[in-house]
Amino acid sequence: MKEVPTRCWCPELQGLGLGLGMEAEPPLYPVAGAAGPQGDEDRLGVPDGPEAPLDELVGAYPNYNEEEEERRYYRRKRLGVVKNVLAASAGGMLTYGVYLGLLQMQLILHYDETYREVKYGNMGLPDIDSKMLMGINVTPIAALLYTPVLIRFFGTKWMMFLAVGIYALFVSTNYWERYYTLVPSAVALGMAIVPLWASMGNYITRMSQKYYEYSHYKEQDEQGPQQRPPRGSHAPYLLVFQAIFYSFFHLSFACAQLPMIYFLNYYLYDLNHTLFNVHSCGTKSHGILTGFNKTVLRTLPRSRNLIVVESVLMAVAFSAMLLVLGLCGAAYRPTEEIDLRSVGWGNIFQLPFKHVRDFRLRHLVPFFIYSGFEVLFACTGFALRSWASCMKTKRGRTSSSPSITGGRPWPSLPYTWAPACP
Repeated sequence: MKEVPTRCWCPELQGLGLGLGMEAEPPLYPVAGAAGPQGDEDRLGVPDGPEAPLDELVGAYPNYNEEEEERRYYRRKRLGVVKNVLAASAGGMLTYGVYLGLLQMQLILHYDETYREVKYGNMGLPDIDSKMLMGINVTPIAALLYTPVLIRFFGTKWMMFLAVGIYALFVSTNYWERYYTLVPSAVALGMAIVPLWASMGNYITRMSQKYYEYSHYKEQDEQGPQQRPPRGSHAPYLLVFQAIFYSFFHLSFACAQLPMIYFLNYYLYDLNHTLFNVHSCGTKSHGILTGFNKTVLRTLPRSRNLIVVESVLMAVAFSAMLLVLGLCGAAYRPTEEIDLRSVGWGNIFQLPFKHVRDFRLRHLVPFFIYSGFEVLFACTGFALRSWASCMKTKRGRTSSSPSITGGRPWPSLPYTWAPACP
C-alpha cells in the first residue's frame, strides 16, 4: 500500500525550521510580525514585523500638539468653574426671590382683618406669624454650632442642595397654613440659613481657588502637586466671583416683587386708605406703623388664584434645587474633604463645641443678622409698596427727597407722603 504523506503545520516548529519529515502547510492568515510575500514592508511602505517602530503602532497622531491640547483642557476646566459660579448665583437668586416674595405676600394677607376672619376664623394667624418670624430669625444663632459639622458631613455642594430644599419645603407648607405646618417649617428654615450662606461662601471661595489653579497650571507643574499656591493668590478671582454672586443675589429683591406686581397689587387699597390714620413714621414708630388700617384688601383673592401663585413659586424653588444639583460641580475632590461618616457619634457631638473656638465663625455673624432685614423688607413693602419710606414735610415746602414728585397730599393732614429712593 502506498503511504500518503502527512501534512501538518505547527507554528512553533515552523519558526524553528524543523519539519520533522512533515510538509508544512501555509497559514490561512498571516502571522502578526511575520514577513509577508512582499518583504518586510506593508502596503503603505511602513516596515512590518519585529523591526517596525513602536511609535508607528501605538504612538500619538502625527499632528498632535501636547501644549495646545493641554491649553484646551484647562480652558474647558475654567469654563466649568465659571458655569459653577453662575449656577450657584442663579440658584441663590431664585431661592431668595421665592422666599421673600412668598413671605411678603403671606404677611400682607395675614394682616388683613377681613381675610383672617373669612378664611381662618379664630385660628390666631398673627400669633402664628410672630412665632414663624421668631423661628426664622432666632434659630440661626444656634446654627453657628453645627454649621461646620454639616458642611464637613454632607460636603459643600450637598449642603447647598439640602438648604435650598428646606427653602422649597417652607414654600410648600403654604398650601395648608396651620400652626403645625408653618412654625416647624420656619424653624427648619432658620436652621438652614447659616449653613446655606456658609456653604455658598465656601463654594465661591473654592471656585476662585480652582480657577487660579487652572489658569496657572504651568506654575503648578513646575512646583509639584504637593506645593500649595501662595497665600492670597486667588484673591483677584475671588473678588470677581463674589461680585457676580451678589449681582445675581440682589436681583432676588426685584424678583420678590413679581407676586406683588402681577397678583396682589390688584387687591390692595391705595395709600390714602391704608395710611389714613398714620400721623408719624420713621424713628418714632415701632413695629407696624401706628394707625395703620386693619383692612388693606379691597376684595379677597380666590383660593384657586392663591394656589396658582403658590404653585408657580414652588416650581421656581424646585428649579433652583435642580439648578444646584445638576449644574453645580463638586467643590472638592473626594479625597480632599473629610468624611465624618466614619467618625464616632460621640466625637461628632463634641465637634460643634470645638468649632466655637474657630475665629472664622465670627464671619458668619453678619449673615444671620442680614437675614433679619428680610422682615424689614417685607414690612416696608407691606406699608408703602416696596422699597419706600414715608416722610412728612410741611405743605408748601420742598422736600430733600429726589422722588418728591411721587408724593400725594393727604386730605386730612398737613403733610405730603412721598416714596423715597432706597
